[in-house]
Amino acid sequence: MELVRVILGLIAAVLLPYSIPALRTRTPLALSATGLYAGYALLPVFFSWVSAVLIPLCVASSWVLTSLAKRDEDMQRSPRILVSARVRKFTLAPLGLVGLTTATALAVLGLPEMLGAARELILDDRVMVLISGFLIATFIGGEVVTHMLHPFSAELRKAETEEMAPLKGAGTVIGWLERSLTYIFVVTGRAEAVAVVVAIKALARFPELQANQKRFAEYFLIGTMSSIGVALLAAAVVRVALGEEALN
Repeated sequence: MELVRVILGLIAAVLLPYSIPALRTRTPLALSATGLYAGYALLPVFFSWVSAVLIPLCVASSWVLTSLAKRDEDMQRSPRILVSARVRKFTLAPLGLVGLTTATALAVLGLPEMLGAARELILDDRVMVLISGFLIATFIGGEVVTHMLHPFSAELRKAETEEMAPLKGAGTVIGWLERSLTYIFVVTGRAEAVAVVVAIKALARFPELQANQKRFAEYFLIGTMSSIGVALLAAAVVRVALGEEALN
């Protein structure tokens, strides 16, 4: 289990900043995220030469990837629809204050218990494997799908004549939700619920599909199947690592 923790954790540490638009455009933040998550993955062997070699290697690899990403116009688009000033002011700020107040109360009233529980969670290999699998399926899987679809999306853009432009970054968020739900359903042993995710997406795209736009239909099928496939693969690997059947 410890080896699986390290492998999945380092994969997520290197590729996660590359796969999240808000991180890859900010190199210091991206490298910090890589270093922190790599340290988390290597926590069982943190005070050893292995950690001293692998963490700098992960940070260097992340720097190379984020540098390449800045010159790649085909990356996932940033979902700016989720970080408007109104959202920050009236939603995130109150939630942040509530969270800070709760954390302060817990720290004052039950610091030893809180530290003990946090330590157990951080060192738990199963928790680490589940988190890494979720990040790989949701965010890193998005880049896999984006680059798989690039040849088709370029051709589709030339032919499409939509009356209204899509929301900027909405496709990225939809993909994240699609893969995260698929991952959660499969890991928890409810693989049949993935059909609901596919049905909702198909229903939203039904007008375009009904219009007999063959190119769009093919693009939709390739995108959906590759997105679901990436999430299924990540979930299956995690289930096997946890001693469960790949798909149940």
